[in-house]
Amino acid sequence: RWENPWVVVSEHYEVRTTRSYLQARTIADSSEFLRAEMVKLLGEGRGARTDKQRIWIFPTLDAYKAFGEANGEEHSSMWGSYYAWDDPTLAVATYDNGDPTQVGMWVTHSAEHQSLEQGFGSQALVWVNEGLASYFALFWNWSWGASELARIKRERAFIPLERLMREPIQAYLDRPHDRFIELGMLFHFLLNSCEATRNGAGGDPATGPFLEFLRLAVRGQDVSDTEFVASIEDGLALLEEDFKNFDFAKQ
Repeated sequence: RWENPWVVVSEHYEVRTTRSYLQARTIADSSEFLRAEMVKLLGEGRGARTDKQRIWIFPTLDAYKAFGEANGEEHSSMWGSYYAWDDPTLAVATYDNGDPTQVGMWVTHSAEHQSLEQGFGSQALVWVNEGLASYFALFWNWSWGASELARIKRERAFIPLERLMREPIQAYLDRPHDRFIELGMLFHFLLNSCEATRNGAGGDPATGPFLEFLRLAVRGQDVSDTEFVASIEDGLALLEEDFKNFDFAKQ
């Protein structure tokens, strides 16, 4: 029962669920791994928190929605989970739909929002905030992300990068799933594959133009003079063409 759930506490997380100890342990361990990957990518944030980051996996969609509605979230989420940044619990909330990979992706997406907000402060650039959350969520299944991006392109549903990088969060009410897939795979491309932006593009395998941009952006610093911003001001159409033509299935 939710009143007496399984609870697993790790170094940074407290996970509550009614399904099983195994689910709580798996989510806690996976969240620790992905948090370490975020720190590796972005560096350490501000001072370490002394309390645990809460992750609550409600047993049903109705229970999840009830929690969300009690905290000002009419739908509770655009993608199966949300971070209650304005609630005293500061919890990531989701529900158990029976698919462990999907639940893991939902948790990771919102836990990245949780870590970004608590570690670096409120995020001004929507596409960076949502892109990072989507990028780490796809760690659960990159091949599925690649197949979904292929479907989006096949159905001619691709959202132009100019829109994707500029539109406010309200725009995500329209086709949120496709937006998150496209952003997550775009970040993967920019960090790992695009010749002009990937880590190692300048000779140092530990950094690159897009990573340098990200580290400034999440800290709310000026990014206008970064190499990445300069490269997309006149070359966004070329970047979009390269991204759409890249064969992720072979990676």
